[in-house]
Amino acid sequence: MSSDEIDWAATYRASAYGYVDLAGEWTWFTLDGGAPSSLPCPTSVTLLTAWNPQSREMPRGWNDAANARLAQNLAAAGVRFTAAVGCSLPGVLPAWREEGFALHGVSVAEAIGWGRLCAQRALVRLESHSAVLMFCVDGQMMPCGLHRLDPPPCG
Repeated sequence: MSSDEIDWAATYRASAYGYVDLAGEWTWFTLDGGAPSSLPCPTSVTLLTAWNPQSREMPRGWNDAANARLAQNLAAAGVRFTAAVGCSLPGVLPAWREEGFALHGVSVAEAIGWGRLCAQRALVRLESHSAVLMFCVDGQMMPCGLHRLDPPPCG
């Protein structure tokens, strides 16, 4: 199956995500496609990675170097960030796993700018009362429901 034939919104909704909050605790969830809901977060949280630009699988060394550059750029820009990870749930194709970062308190425009810089298809964004998939090319926002996960599926 080519990248153009994949329903990326469905793939992202059928995946698991985790991030470290500002208190140092991991939060795990899936975008279950149910009624829009939220996780308790005092600031916006946007999940971002530099791995696998445009969903083109790259070698681990390339991905690690790309994330290291991203971390340096985020720090230089004064962005608060912590660790994050995303992965497909069992049985979801294409199977994927990516390490990245949770950006805390950045605006939608800033988040999409970072996503475009890293050539990402989409970002997950949590706010106090909403969860959305943000598509980087056209800025489309897709509201999502959340389901908290325990234990973490891709830790």
